[in-house]
Amino acid sequence: MGRRGDGGPDWGNIDWQNFDIRQLGGRGGRIARPPARRSIAVIVVLVLIFLIPIVFSPLVAFLTDLLWFRSLGLEDVYLRRYTAGFWAFIAFLLIFFVLAVPNLYFALRPQVPRVVVDAERPRGSALAGTARIMWLLLVPAFFFGLAGSSQWDQLLRWLNAVPFGVKDDVFGLDIGFYFFTLPVLDFFRGWAITAVIAIAIGVVLIYVLRGVIGVASDSFTRGDLAVAGRTALALARPARAHLSVLGGIFLLLIAFGYALDRYDLLFRQESVLTGAGYASINARLPALTVLAIIVAIAALACFANAFARTIWVLGGAIVVWFAASILFAGVYPGIVQNFIVKPDELNKERPFLERNINATRAAYRLDNVEESLFNVGDTPSAAEARRDLADTESIRLWDYRPLLSAFDPQALRQQYTFNDVDVDRYQIGGREVPVMLSARELTSSRLPQATWVNRHLVFTHGYGAVLTATGGVAAEGRPELLVKDIPPVGEPKIDQPRIYFGEQTTDYVIVDGVSEEFDYAQEGTDARTRYSGIGAGGVSVGSLWDRILFSIRFGDSNLLFTNQTTDKSRVLFHRQIVERERLIAPFLSFDPDPYLVIADGGLWWINDAYTTGDRYPYSERYGALLSGSTSVGRGDFNYIRNSVKVVQNAYDGTIQFYVVDESDPVVKNLRAIYPALFKSIAQMPESLKAHIRYPEGIFSVQAQVFSLFHMTNPDEFYNRIDAWRIANELQFQGSQKQPVEPYYVTTRLPGSDRREFILFVPMTPAGGERDNMVAWIAGRADAPDYGKLRVLRFPKDRTIFGPLQVEGRIDNDATIRQQLSLLCPVGNTGTTCQRGNLLVLPVGSSFVYIKPLFIQSSQVKIPELQRIILATQDKVVMGETFAKALDLLFGTTTQPTPQPTPTPAPSPSPGATATPRPSGATPSPPPAASQTIADLVRSASQHYDAAQAALKAGDFAEYGRQIQLLQDDLARLRAATGQ
Repeated sequence: MGRRGDGGPDWGNIDWQNFDIRQLGGRGGRIARPPARRSIAVIVVLVLIFLIPIVFSPLVAFLTDLLWFRSLGLEDVYLRRYTAGFWAFIAFLLIFFVLAVPNLYFALRPQVPRVVVDAERPRGSALAGTARIMWLLLVPAFFFGLAGSSQWDQLLRWLNAVPFGVKDDVFGLDIGFYFFTLPVLDFFRGWAITAVIAIAIGVVLIYVLRGVIGVASDSFTRGDLAVAGRTALALARPARAHLSVLGGIFLLLIAFGYALDRYDLLFRQESVLTGAGYASINARLPALTVLAIIVAIAALACFANAFARTIWVLGGAIVVWFAASILFAGVYPGIVQNFIVKPDELNKERPFLERNINATRAAYRLDNVEESLFNVGDTPSAAEARRDLADTESIRLWDYRPLLSAFDPQALRQQYTFNDVDVDRYQIGGREVPVMLSARELTSSRLPQATWVNRHLVFTHGYGAVLTATGGVAAEGRPELLVKDIPPVGEPKIDQPRIYFGEQTTDYVIVDGVSEEFDYAQEGTDARTRYSGIGAGGVSVGSLWDRILFSIRFGDSNLLFTNQTTDKSRVLFHRQIVERERLIAPFLSFDPDPYLVIADGGLWWINDAYTTGDRYPYSERYGALLSGSTSVGRGDFNYIRNSVKVVQNAYDGTIQFYVVDESDPVVKNLRAIYPALFKSIAQMPESLKAHIRYPEGIFSVQAQVFSLFHMTNPDEFYNRIDAWRIANELQFQGSQKQPVEPYYVTTRLPGSDRREFILFVPMTPAGGERDNMVAWIAGRADAPDYGKLRVLRFPKDRTIFGPLQVEGRIDNDATIRQQLSLLCPVGNTGTTCQRGNLLVLPVGSSFVYIKPLFIQSSQVKIPELQRIILATQDKVVMGETFAKALDLLFGTTTQPTPQPTPTPAPSPSPGATATPRPSGATPSPPPAASQTIADLVRSASQHYDAAQAALKAGDFAEYGRQIQLLQDDLARLRAATGQ
C-alpha cells in the first residue's frame, strides 16, 4: 500500500495485487489481534437468531405444502416450479459470474503506472489476485440469480413454446413469438443491461483504487476540473480497452432493445385503436430501426476505441444518437400524427382499424358468433306462449339474492350457512329441470362454543344441500324444495352429503382421531362419523415430527400437545376451493364462484379456469374497455379462453383439471410443461359432464368486448355510431340503475326446435340515456353447441323496449301502481319489497319480460314470492302466480302443463322444516246481486284496514287474503260503475 508523507495510507495509489486486507485492522502497520472467541460466539448467535425465522418458516411452509401436493398425487407439479426456479437461479448466477470474473481479471492486470507505488515490491500475478477475491462476486451474482429465478414460469413457457398458427400483419411472425419468446427477450435485455452496468461500476472502482483513474488527483483537489477530467481520461491502454469493450456491449444491448421495441408497437394504445397505426408504421417503426443502427455504429466505435483512440468518433456517435432519439422518436412521429393523420384520420387509420377489429374478435373468440336479424313482434301468440312458457317450473322466477335468504330456515343449526346460490339443470322425474341449489356449509366462527377442540376436531364438515326448481313456488311464496333437511331427502339423491372442502372451509381440521366427529343433530344422541376419505388433501400427523412441523406451520401449539390424535390421524388443510386451485395452478386464472353439483350420490365442485395473455398483437385490452376491475384474468389481458374445467370432490378433496378447449395454444403449452396435471374432457365422467355450463365470467367479458367489436366495418367502428352497452335495470323501486347480470335460463332460441340451457344479457345503445334494446346475446351451454354465442339484432327502424323502459312501464301502469301501493305502502317499515332481475325471454317471434316481486317482513326476514309481472311490447300485467299473470297477459287460459315433480320424503330429523301455514289462495265469496256501491266501498275499506293490520303483525297469509278480497271488491266496484 502506498503511503503519504504524513505516514497515513494513500488510498489513491493502492497496489491491489499485493493488497493485504489484514492491514485495515491495525495502526501503524501493526496487525490487529483476532477477536476473542466469546465475541465470535455472540456474533454467531445473533446472526442465527436473525436468520432462523427468515429461513426456517419458508422451509416449513415448503415441506408441508410438498406433503399436501404429494397427497394429491401432484408432487411433480409442485416441484416443477421450484426446480425450474432453482435451475434458472443457477443459470443466471453462473452467467453473471462468468461475465464478471474475466472483467475482474482484466481490471487487476498490471497497467502502465501513472504513479509508481511500492516499486520495491514485485507485482503479483493478476490471475492469483483474481482467484483470491473472486468469491466476492458471488454476492451480486446471487441477486442476479434471484432475478432470473423469478422468471421460472415465463422461462418454462418459452422452452415449451407452441405455435398459434396465425401470423401478425406487420412482421409476419407467429403469435406464439409474442406470447412465449418476446417476454423472455425483454427480460434478458433488462437483466443484461443491469449486469453490464454493475460490472462496469465495479471495474471503475477497482481502477480508482489502483490509481489507474486519477479521480483523486491534486488537480481535482485544487478545483482544476479541466485538468482533472483530462487526467481521468488519460487511461492506460489496457484500462481504456477494457472500459471501451464494456461500453460497446452496453450500447449493443441498447440497440437490441430498440429492435425489440419495434414489436411492442403492436400493443401500443393509439388514439382510435390498439396496435400500430399509421404514425407507428410510417414514423415510429422506421425511427426505432434507425436508432438501432445508430447505436450499433456507436457500439462499433466503442469497440474500435479499445485498439485506437477513437474517443471523438464515439462521442460523435453518442451525440447523433441523442439527437436522433429526440428527432426520430419524438418530434417526427408527432408531426406525422398531427399534420398527416389527424386531418384525414379515418382514411389513414382504416386498414389498421380493420386489423384491430379482426385481432380482437379472434383473441376473445368472437370471430364465430352466430348473428341474425330478429323482427320482434308486439306480442307472442297464445300458442307460442303455451309452447314456451307453459312449464312453469322451468321459468326462472327465483332471484338468487332473495332465494339465499329464503334458504336460511334450512340451515337448521347455528353453525351452518348457505354461501351462495348456483344455477344448473338436472334430470328429475324423467325430464330436465332447471334448478337453483346451495351447499350447507360449516362456518366455524358461528359455533356456539368455538373452542380449539370444536373448531379442529369435532365440527369438521358441512352437510348436504338444498335444491329447488327455478320456478318452484310453494305455499305463501316460499321455494318448493326438491332436496332438503339433514340427512338430505329428495331427488337427486345424495348418499355422501358431508362437505369437508367448500367455499367457506378455511380452518384446518384433524380427522380420524381418538374421538369421532359431529355429523348431525338428532333426537337423543347426536350422530357421529369418522372420516374415511382416500387421503386426497390429507396429510398424516400421527408422529411427533409431523405434529411439530404442522404446529409451526399453523402457529398453533395445541396441535403439538393434544392427545386426540392417533397414528392414523390426518390433517386436512387448504380446504377452500378456489385457494386450492390457485395453489396448484398459479399460471391459470380462476372464476371466483365455483358451483355445486350433485352426481353419483356425492357432492362435487366445478369451477372454470381461464388461460389469458396480454401479448396478442392488435387486440384490445379488456381494461381499456371496462372501467374498474374484473374477476376474470390475472391483471389486464387481451386474450382469453375458457380452456379448463376443475372438478373437486367435496368429501375427499380429489381434484382434476379437464381440458375442454384442445385448440387453445396456451393450454397446449401448459400441458407440455405439466403433463401430469391435465386430462382430456373425454375422461370426465358423463354424470359430471352433463352439468358443464358456459361460465358467466368469460361470457361477461365477451359481451363487453362484443358491445363495441360487433362493428366489423372500420367506418362504423371509427364513428362508434352503433356501439352498445349492457342494459340497465332497477333492483328496488327508487334505487339506482345497475347493469343487468347475465342470467342462466332454460328457453327456446328463435329458429330452434328444442329448449336449451343458456346464459343471456340484453344490450342497449351506448352513451346518452337511450334505454331501448338493440340486441340480445346468449351463450349456449348444451352440447353440441357448447360455447357458441348467439346474437339477435333488432331492426333499427322501431323501438324494442329495454329492461329499464319496462321498469318505467311497470311503475306507470295505474293498476299495478295501485296494487304495489297496497303491497308496499310508502313509509311502512314493517315490510320491504324487492324486485328480482328482469328476464327478457324470446317467445315465438317476440319477447316476454318477466319480473318477480318479493316481499319480506323486517322481523321474519324470509322473502316470499308474492307477485309476477309480465310484459310484452304493448302490454304489462301483474298476477299472484305466473300462470295467472300469463292468463292476464294473453287473455286466454294458458294453464301450465302438468309435470311430475318428486315429492321429498318426510324428514328423519324432527323439527327440520317449519309447519306450513295456511295457503293464501282463499277463494273470495261470490258477489251479492243486491250489493250497493256504498256497500262495496265500505267492504273495500274494511279489507284494506284488515290487510294493513295483518301486515304490521307480520301475518302475510292473512295479508294476502285481505288484499285478494280488496281486489275483488274493486273489480265489482268498477263493474257496478261501468268503468
